[in-house]
Amino acid sequence: GGQEEQSAQTVPTPPVPAPTPAPTAPETPPPAAPATPKASDWCTAGWDCVLFCGADLDGDRRAEVLTINGGRQLCAAFSVQGWKASPWVVLLEPVAPDPVGLGAADILPAEPGTEILVAHAGEVAVYGRFGADKVTELSRFPAAEGVKFRAVFSAGPAPYVLDEAGGIWTVSPNGLVRVDPAPALTPLGNVDGPPYEIEAGALTAFTADVNADDVADVFTVYSATRPHQHRCVRLAITPRGDSGDLDADGLSDADEATQKSDPLDRDSDDDGLLDGWEVHGLPRGIQGDGVALSPVRQDVIVSVSRYEQIEEAALRPQLERSVKLYAGLHNRNPDGSTGLALHCRVEAPVPADKQHGGSWWSVGMEQLPANQRGVVHWMQVTPGGGGQAQQTGDMGGSGNNWAAFVHEFGHQLSLSHEGDSEPAWCPLYPSLMNYAFHYSIGGDPEAVRFSDGSFRETVLDERALSERLPYSYEKLKYLEAGPFRYTLQDDGAGGTLIDWNHSGTFDPQPVAADVNYGSSTNGGARRKHEQVGSAPALAYVGGVCHLAAMDQWNDHVFLKSYQGEEKWGEPRVVPASASRFDPVLVGGAEGGAAGWVFWKQADGWHGSRFTNDTTDAPMYLPELGKGDLAAGVVSGRLLLVTRHEDDVLAARWFEPGTPLSPPQRMETRSQVAPAIAQAAADGRIVLVSSMPNSRGGQMCMRVTDLTVHGDRVIEGATAWTRGEASGNNCTTRPVAGFTEAGQLVIFHTGWQGPDGRTTAWRTLQVANKRLDEGWLTCMMYDIWTTTRVGVGFASGPQGAIYAFRWDSGPHHDWGYNQLLVAHNGLGIESAPMRDFDDGAKISQWGIRHSILNMLRE
Repeated sequence: GGQEEQSAQTVPTPPVPAPTPAPTAPETPPPAAPATPKASDWCTAGWDCVLFCGADLDGDRRAEVLTINGGRQLCAAFSVQGWKASPWVVLLEPVAPDPVGLGAADILPAEPGTEILVAHAGEVAVYGRFGADKVTELSRFPAAEGVKFRAVFSAGPAPYVLDEAGGIWTVSPNGLVRVDPAPALTPLGNVDGPPYEIEAGALTAFTADVNADDVADVFTVYSATRPHQHRCVRLAITPRGDSGDLDADGLSDADEATQKSDPLDRDSDDDGLLDGWEVHGLPRGIQGDGVALSPVRQDVIVSVSRYEQIEEAALRPQLERSVKLYAGLHNRNPDGSTGLALHCRVEAPVPADKQHGGSWWSVGMEQLPANQRGVVHWMQVTPGGGGQAQQTGDMGGSGNNWAAFVHEFGHQLSLSHEGDSEPAWCPLYPSLMNYAFHYSIGGDPEAVRFSDGSFRETVLDERALSERLPYSYEKLKYLEAGPFRYTLQDDGAGGTLIDWNHSGTFDPQPVAADVNYGSSTNGGARRKHEQVGSAPALAYVGGVCHLAAMDQWNDHVFLKSYQGEEKWGEPRVVPASASRFDPVLVGGAEGGAAGWVFWKQADGWHGSRFTNDTTDAPMYLPELGKGDLAAGVVSGRLLLVTRHEDDVLAARWFEPGTPLSPPQRMETRSQVAPAIAQAAADGRIVLVSSMPNSRGGQMCMRVTDLTVHGDRVIEGATAWTRGEASGNNCTTRPVAGFTEAGQLVIFHTGWQGPDGRTTAWRTLQVANKRLDEGWLTCMMYDIWTTTRVGVGFASGPQGAIYAFRWDSGPHHDWGYNQLLVAHNGLGIESAPMRDFDDGAKISQWGIRHSILNMLRE
């Protein structure tokens, strides 16, 4: 299932300078409280936010949190009844550049409400007249001559402006007044840090009354990096000894004792639901599923809207399985239990005229009342499989399958497909969030589960993999089943041997291999190039990779050379090369110093020799006819193979300046133009073709070994990739190559849909014959990455480069017929990967942050 990321801060911009953490002045203490209050997450902001304070703008006696982001927007997160913060609202933009401090107070008595002051090095700006979620600039007070401001202290009844010389200033209706003698300011103690990163550093702290009890509560802003870089604003309610509810959570201290919850923690189990809600009922009349909530065991409520095509009797068992899986999480609750209590509130079915074509976002905005957001999640359940959901959000959907529901709801609770690794599909991350194990683990659909991070200490680096893992065979035997199908062996010493590279042996030295192919593999980040009218082709000449393609108007073939660091030179036009067909590119001629590009026109094939700097005049080659063409360099000579409409192949040698050799009809036939490749390591020559298999499957890929004696091309053994019965499709011209170690790699396209689009695949020949007769085939990228033409690949001194034409439609800034190039074609990741603890992230982060904000009524 896909996911969408919610951002806590909407304007990612360069950071403004961080102020000196604000000190605090003593104030009259509230009635004595018995102990230190516990903090909870109140809101989050982007890393570009470094200035914070609190202020009651709307007059409800409950303070808002204010900040300025790097886009110079003055923003507020409003207090919603003291329960939670609202999403950020932009009060004013832009403030003047380079603010150094932020504070608020009733600075101008003639103006209604609270004013906000923004300090700059040479002045203080005052904003106020709050209305319609906006404020207006009221005054600007310049600093005294020679004074330079550095920060604002916002931890007392009124803000102080601090200058670089140690002076302290207040803001009055008449301007800035130096406080003399200066009051003694002491640092404000920080509240406890965020549970998911308890070691996070505190950026600043301030005070403000959030719960309308006339006592200032304490905020600390933490600079957190887990699960991503952000500012986490934590709130600790200052208890009043005479309140009867020390933490102002709606549950009396007496009831806290009965429930065995924490009277100084408004959310004792950190599930984003206040203790009082979980005992006395949810706010705003919101209903759960009829099962009691608990303040000492994590609960999450999801409103489930089934499409009318799905009977409730078919839905209920899937939800029961989902509830069971979440209950099995290993996170420990305050009452000593483990797991998460998932409460599924099944709603009335969604009629066909309200299904919006299956758009979960559109349906969700209608089905989930706005006043329930921040308390309740929502999921739609539809016919079919798969799904999509927000990541760290409250909406999504899935098909009527428990594994799909759990997976998509896992996204809402902040889980991704990768854990905390950059690469996807880590084989040591045995979680249903990992596409490799979405519907089955160890070959058993009933065994899918969340990962508890048991293998987390082992970091996989595909460039250097140990073929011994320090875990028992019993724990790892799931890797013998699909989709990875690794060969494992108990090493007799508590560990397990694993054949990462499918070499047929357990290597004592580290090996390099693409091991995270369980759902698909990739060729690295896809970089946008121009739009093209053909398949791309790649080849090395003089140690430089060259790319050829038709321009998008089919006016000419162009060549581009790779300059390194994912940069390519400007296209150079091959003269007189207009064509409706894919060009053919071959490098390595003349001892590697030259290459040839061929293109077909109405009268047949033409070619042009090129080097890194030159492109020769075209040459007409009428002997090649008007069929398909393949080209490859074999032992320094250029071998051309033509294909005719009857699938017959014929080989010719091409030496510029001499006539083409007579055609040699080959026994091998092919339904597509074949590929030719020779290994530098041992001289092996292969011809890759595509023909029906014995079961009648069309366009199935096979490999024929060739040898050459003089001008004679001799065909040897032919092997069907993945076995003759597999149906490993090859529907366009394949690309064959060898790695430096001599491993055969083939890129090819799968079966084409009615619209002509297909996915691309990579097939490696491996020594392990038990794996599909010695072949490993992996999809490139994903099912959404499609093309209507062949793909390109070349491996050489500048690396393994992969290119294809994107035909899936507009996406990001990609359009139709967009040429995309990736620079890690063999999929050997440089970023490490490892296991991940799903339950820890859910319980310490996702369960709260997915419903962190409430909407104001």
